[in-house]
Amino acid sequence: MEKLEQSLKNALAIVQNTQRENLRPVDWLDTAAKVGVCLAESRDALAEVRQDVIGGARTALLLYFRSHPGKEVSPQELEGVAAIRAWARRIRELRTFGWEIDTLGSGAEAPYRLNAPQLEESVASSEATVESVGGTSPAERLIEYLLHISPWPASPQQLERVAKTPTWRQEVRQLIDQGWLIQSHDDSPEDIPPGHFRLANLEA
Repeated sequence: MEKLEQSLKNALAIVQNTQRENLRPVDWLDTAAKVGVCLAESRDALAEVRQDVIGGARTALLLYFRSHPGKEVSPQELEGVAAIRAWARRIRELRTFGWEIDTLGSGAEAPYRLNAPQLEESVASSEATVESVGGTSPAERLIEYLLHISPWPASPQQLERVAKTPTWRQEVRQLIDQGWLIQSHDDSPEDIPPGHFRLANLEA
């Protein structure tokens, strides 16, 4: 967070130090260029925090959409959440999973809306969903998968395939330690079969 705070402070200082009267085009271009560098640094800092707290940009976007089902969200919000320039591509990827995300209108300012709050169980448990999950670490892949299929539980076989490691249970425990509300059969024996896990709450 310190890098994010510092980059925003730097941008503010540049604007405050720019003369208001008799502002020449060349001076404004110099200010705009410097502010642009600071904003790029801010986006990079946002991405670092997002990676530590949630994981990849696609996971962050899905979590934000699922936290605001049926509500319009602006492109500016989504770019901030994803903290990457190619955030619209990640939305297209979410649609390939089966998420009903509409673009409400046309143009760069058109908002987006997640229509269905969850995937159908048949889609969530499909091989395509298992194979499409990305991420650079087992924990990142696991939380994205659990977020896709919640509230449905995942089998041990599915979780091992997603994590790509036989030590996936240790990764799940680490996610729980980080604050993710991941439940097992012991937590909800009527809803979760033995050995299965599910993300019971979308907030960490």
